[in-house]
Amino acid sequence: MVILAGVAAVAGWRLFSSPERAVRNKALARREIATRVLGEEVAAQLASGQAIILSNPFTQKPGQAAEVYAFEQAGIAGLKKGWSDKVRLAAVVFPELSTAALQNPETVPIDPDSKTPLSFLTAQRAWDGVLEQHQGVDVFVSLIGLPLDLQGLEVWRRPKPKIALLLPDLRMAGGLASVRDAFQRGKLLALVLNKPGAPAEAAALDRDYRVEFERRFVLVTARNFNDMVRAYPRAF
Repeated sequence: MVILAGVAAVAGWRLFSSPERAVRNKALARREIATRVLGEEVAAQLASGQAIILSNPFTQKPGQAAEVYAFEQAGIAGLKKGWSDKVRLAAVVFPELSTAALQNPETVPIDPDSKTPLSFLTAQRAWDGVLEQHQGVDVFVSLIGLPLDLQGLEVWRRPKPKIALLLPDLRMAGGLASVRDAFQRGKLLALVLNKPGAPAEAAALDRDYRVEFERRFVLVTARNFNDMVRAYPRAF
């Protein structure tokens, strides 16, 4: 059950055991805020272009918890708001799951410290498969972190597409030195990370989505990478 809960909370978002609808709705609103600001940053850097959203493949399977579908919809809605008419959505893509994950995801070994369980559940070279099907796309925006085999993939070696990430497990990229290099070579556009010391999840939302973002998240780009690492080492 731990694995399935993690999948449902894709990209590090925790499902609430509490039945309180208000708490769940705040979590959904904050996910949309996080992706909205990420989308705004992508739009600011690209000016124009085509994007692929990499989303939770379990949303394509019936019978999942309602939160699985709701979190996917919130993440996509936020990106669309952030892009406005500046970035064109080419497709929402669901990377292929491994055979073991399809048969029984609870049997797949997952690092309990990872914020992105889908990193361990996608098939080998699944991201390269997406790349082959969507040549010419300018940016991949992942709502499910990075794949476990990232460092051996063509999608990571090529300068294009660029990548933007929501709440990733940066160990998949090889750690901070590799992430810094990816920013410097223009491969990474932006990351959104959880902000250490953020208010409790039950706290009221600020009416200004930018203020709420600043309370809960950290936006990392090539411009501020070193400053963010120094200011929020626990976020990385």
